[in-house]
Parts: sequence; structure tokens; C-alpha cells
Amino acid sequence: MTFLLGVGDRHLDNLLVCPDGHFFHVDFGYILGRDPKPFPPLLKISKEMVDGMGGPTSAHYHKFKSLCFTAYITLRKNSNLILNLISLMVDANIPDIQIEPDKAVLKVQEKFRLDLSEEDAIKHFEALLNETSYLSVVFDQIHNIA
Repeated sequence: MTFLLGVGDRHLDNLLVCPDGHFFHVDFGYILGRDPKPFPPLLKISKEMVDGMGGPTSAHYHKFKSLCFTAYITLRKNSNLILNLISLMVDANIPDIQIEPDKAVLKVQEKFRLDLSEEDAIKHFEALLNETSYLSVVFDQIHNIA
């Protein structure tokens, strides 16, 4: 969901781990692609997160990716409902929506990649997962310096 809604300012300080091992996001001050950093990644999976699952070749990481694909496809199948809900929020005085209210729905719609088949959408999402794990190292180092 954070990917589809374009939740920004994703770094390890904004991600908590629950006692049962589940991740919990905090700080939703930036949405729809807005971010305090220049060139933020579309999706944020850090090396530490992958390592915490046992590494990129582990069964846990493969299970994580499988769950991500299932969630993405399920949300994609319900894109009409989600996009209608976003359109209803255009007049809700949410700051990040008010910046470009005419583009709020479009920004979310683009993330669904409705122009692709389900199989191609999964491939696209997997490419984002693979790409972000490399870029996250650089962005996390910049965040630590700041």
C-alpha cells in the first residue's frame, strides 16, 4: 500500500519491528510521491530488511516476495474501488492531495500499471523490488549523514 499511495520519507527510522516480527510503518507525512529527499525510490526495501529475512536467496525472502505479488495483484484487481476512494478525498483538505488535486488519482492509477497483463505487472513489480534494494543503500547513507 505504501508503494501504491506513494508514501515518502521511507527510511529505517520510520520502520518499526513488532515483537512478533512484523514490520510497522510510522510517519505518513508525505504521500503521493512527495518526499523530503530528491530522487526517492518508488519502493523501499533496504539491504538490512532483506538480510533480516535471511538474504536474497532465503526461503523467507522468497515468501516475502510472493506475498508482495499476491497483495499487489489483489489490490490491482480492486483498483476501481481504491481509485474512487482517492477521488473522494480530493476535497478533504489533505495537504499532499491539495498540491495537485487534479493528479492525485492519476498518480495512484499509474502505480497499478493497468496497461499490463497480470503476469507482466508481477514482472514489473519484481523489477522494482530488485532495483530498490540496491538504491536503498545509497539513500540510507545520505539520510544518516543528514
